[in-house]
Amino acid sequence: MSGKIQNGIFYNKKIFDFENLVKNNKYGHNKSFAILFLKIRKKFEIHDLFKSLEHLHKMYVNLSSGIVYDLPKQKVPHGSLLVTYGYGENIFELNDITKIIPRDFKNSQFLSPKKFGGKIIEGSNLSYSKDIHENVGLTEDIVIQFIANTQLAVNRGIIYTWKNLRQSSPNNPLIFSKFFTGFQRDDGRSWLGFHDEVSNLKPGKERKDVIAINRVNNELLPRDYWTENGTYMAFLRIEIDSDKWDSLNIKKQELIIGREKLFGRPLLGVDKDNNPISSKQIPSANRVNTYNKKYHDHPNYFKRAKISKYFENKIDIPKSFKILNESHIGRIRHFDNISSKLVPSRRIYRQGFEFIEYTGSYKKPIKVGLNFISFQNNPSRLLFILTDPNWLGNSSFGGDSIFSDSNRLLQVQACGIFYIPPTENPFPGSSVFK
Repeated sequence: MSGKIQNGIFYNKKIFDFENLVKNNKYGHNKSFAILFLKIRKKFEIHDLFKSLEHLHKMYVNLSSGIVYDLPKQKVPHGSLLVTYGYGENIFELNDITKIIPRDFKNSQFLSPKKFGGKIIEGSNLSYSKDIHENVGLTEDIVIQFIANTQLAVNRGIIYTWKNLRQSSPNNPLIFSKFFTGFQRDDGRSWLGFHDEVSNLKPGKERKDVIAINRVNNELLPRDYWTENGTYMAFLRIEIDSDKWDSLNIKKQELIIGREKLFGRPLLGVDKDNNPISSKQIPSANRVNTYNKKYHDHPNYFKRAKISKYFENKIDIPKSFKILNESHIGRIRHFDNISSKLVPSRRIYRQGFEFIEYTGSYKKPIKVGLNFISFQNNPSRLLFILTDPNWLGNSSFGGDSIFSDSNRLLQVQACGIFYIPPTENPFPGSSVFK
């Protein structure tokens, strides 16, 4: 029988209780993040690989309780550390592996980057960075996600993984490969200055239905029943050209996003001079403590919305349809009356973590961007969004007719898709190896 969704994937209402988090000044945007990748040596015994993963899991369980092996009889602050495990497609090609690659995972991966970047997938305008680029879904075998309330807790997960593998190297089948870090902002905004993750799925059943693999909703083959209650993680480390973005005035930025920059309200339309129009009847971001349909869901830009006579005289309907359909939120959130639990709804659940890094260049010393993490019960949900012309297929972000350089605003440093198994003893995914 399949286990539960792993920790570190925030689908439950109890985890994201907006009202109480705000009341207690613990709004869920103060989390630190790290994602760590491991390779498997070419010559290994499957038994040794199993034991190594089991040993790592025990160490992570201890770290989550504030126990570190080199400080006996001492407890350290655990920072509410949550650890999530995942596996790349290469795992299913190993000798003596007990499972074959799930049908929904096969041929569901980003492209390998070319020498000078290239598209991450055919049909998408989202491209790799020219200087740093990798498909970790193809080059890495195992992914570990750390999320905690403190930077120390996630960094401790990284350093103790390194210590664990270093002590047993070269006999350990696992090789410490690379990691990336990030954080969530306590103002709820992104480096673009806009409120982030506003149109994300509601906590609870709707979110779980999109995340969790289900034998009926996924139309699983009997051989893939073992994946039930697992999910698929997509990871993209996306660099933002902040110079290009900052060169735009607020009005143009709002038209590209589809929301007000200061207050987060979705736009209702534009006037004849392309000025964005919104309504103060929709609550602003600082007044929203729980899910609010008017604030979180934008109008259906493919249909003529019911608006008051006051706005009817101001809004240019033809211009509004064109501009807002091409906006970021217009492209990534369609209203098609398809249940979220079904793959054709194209809904995904995302967890975003900003990053900042030093480049070593005097001319441009800082890079900023987003660690984009999405969970979905079938990778095709995200891949469709990235490639279909009515979604992001002819754009990397949105706002093409307003911002001709939009396809150069974002570049991908690393990306990959991984299978995230359900909980299991002695560790998530253990049945794949034994």
